[in-house]
Amino acid sequence: MQTIEVGRTEKYQTLQLFRMEDITMSLEDQVASATEVIMDLFAAGHPIVVATSFGKDSSVVTSIVMNAAKTFASQGGRPLVVATSSDTLVENPEVHAMAKEEMGKLHAFAEQHGIRFFGKFVTPPLLSTFQVKVLSGRGIPSWASGGNDCAVDLKLQAQKSYRKKLFRVLAEKGMREPVTCLGMRIQESEVRAARMRQSGARAETPVRNKDGELVLCPVQYWSEDDIFEYLGECSSGLREAYSDFKETLRIYAHSAGTSCAVVAQSIYEGRQKKGGCGARHGCFTCLKAEDKSLAAMIELDPRYVYMRGLNRLNKYLRAIEKDWSRRHWVGRTIQEGYILIQPDTLHPTELRNLTRYMMQLDHDEWVRSRRAGEQRKFTLLPLEMMIAVDALQSLNGIARPFAIWDDYRSIYEKGIRFDIPDVAPFKETPLPDAKFLYVGKDWDNSAPDSAWTGMRDAYVEALTEGSGCTPDIRLLKDGSAVWDLETEQGFTVDQESAVMLLDFEMENMLAMYDASYNRGGITQAYKFYVQYGVITLSHAQLAKHDEVLKRTAFKDRLGATLDYDINALLEKAIPFNQLPEAARKIWASKATSDSAQTELELAA
Repeated sequence: MQTIEVGRTEKYQTLQLFRMEDITMSLEDQVASATEVIMDLFAAGHPIVVATSFGKDSSVVTSIVMNAAKTFASQGGRPLVVATSSDTLVENPEVHAMAKEEMGKLHAFAEQHGIRFFGKFVTPPLLSTFQVKVLSGRGIPSWASGGNDCAVDLKLQAQKSYRKKLFRVLAEKGMREPVTCLGMRIQESEVRAARMRQSGARAETPVRNKDGELVLCPVQYWSEDDIFEYLGECSSGLREAYSDFKETLRIYAHSAGTSCAVVAQSIYEGRQKKGGCGARHGCFTCLKAEDKSLAAMIELDPRYVYMRGLNRLNKYLRAIEKDWSRRHWVGRTIQEGYILIQPDTLHPTELRNLTRYMMQLDHDEWVRSRRAGEQRKFTLLPLEMMIAVDALQSLNGIARPFAIWDDYRSIYEKGIRFDIPDVAPFKETPLPDAKFLYVGKDWDNSAPDSAWTGMRDAYVEALTEGSGCTPDIRLLKDGSAVWDLETEQGFTVDQESAVMLLDFEMENMLAMYDASYNRGGITQAYKFYVQYGVITLSHAQLAKHDEVLKRTAFKDRLGATLDYDINALLEKAIPFNQLPEAARKIWASKATSDSAQTELELAA
């Protein structure tokens, strides 16, 4: 039962006699109903925000909103529509190209019909991108056995942050609260239906989501056939829309290895009934489900052959999930003087390989595009990511300083190839029991020069002493002295400084790589980028990175960086049952039934 407020004092109670999804409506009636709701929102002064992937469902919603905006504008209104779409930076290149083309059509349609319109592709923060997060050693790919961090990092958080800023700007301009339109349908899946019912999603009126935003689902009760019928009518010219959606339908068809989008959908539904995956047109790094769309497109048409390397990368990542020898075993947290020794993120050797594989794919696409006389269809490691990866690999001690520029030199100048190997999936085995390594209370109290292993550099400060270039020093809350760096809201790479660095310092960086480094100096590249102002940290990161620098310097002296020997490291570590009592208490969550057993001394 619902209570609907009609006036200031009148309230009526209504009973829902039929479920909306059980009421059969013609396509025309469904379009008219959705249009009426959106027209009422425009009339009430609400801006409409369309969250679109430019897939079939969200394309229909976007079309209905734009047609309603056109009608409202023709009646003298001033509708405002904002279209937001996610660019994870690891999208299927064909899907991303289609999305950019569709966004362009939206701009043209809005300009033609007097609609106030703004379109935005929202990208994740640099540190949250798949490339930087994985290659820096800060995280692992989101395999099927793990969580959904990728969806949060690459899409949800970025979109949420953008909408928050957008809504604040609209409020400052005195506009009414925006309504976000989504292309969600109950018939998509049982899980989606359950979530929509739980959230109270509605097609006939906006409702508030858990973040307090007004949300509308105009095609909530539409069937798959309704969606394709609508797109088909637009494609054949029977229905006016901002697009003919021919490229959208092409991708749906070709992703199933057929020439018809409707046939493709029936194939997909058949796979679902047999327990097949539900991933279509996902990121080429997606490992949560087996996305066969990329492989189907490559096999169907030679135009997609350029994506073969991306598909190969996906298969490789999928295959190595359970290979514990490819994992980094050195923990990052000290508790009671001990760190955890157990498989975690990817091993430095594996990260170096992945960096090379991605760079090789970039090189091959660069060569292909030049020969074809067209723009590149993808770039896995643009300049800002290369610098971020090199800096953070140095910070975390997983690559020699400036290793990425040595790889660039090898691939682009020397012609050395780093092709992705064929690897059979590793058999799933239990996670090895945790062991523990004693490192002391603090990471770097063993070094005679420990005061300089954090966010400082003795050589730089001695060289610049007494000059205007001497770094200013600030004290952290724990009393540590660090460089007083300018900070921003988050970790960023300055593009202008990056280009200048490549123009004037490339030879110097390669010379430093070739000369190698002294033990404990693996963080040299990170400090180099900081000194040149190429990377900027947030205020909170300054203290954190000082701690990480000290930790990495300690690991480097211990021999637990780069291509360290896992077996040699395990020999230095002890099992849980050999920990002191205080350490066992704090590390109790890492104990297993076997590792927790202690030997009892029996009387003779």
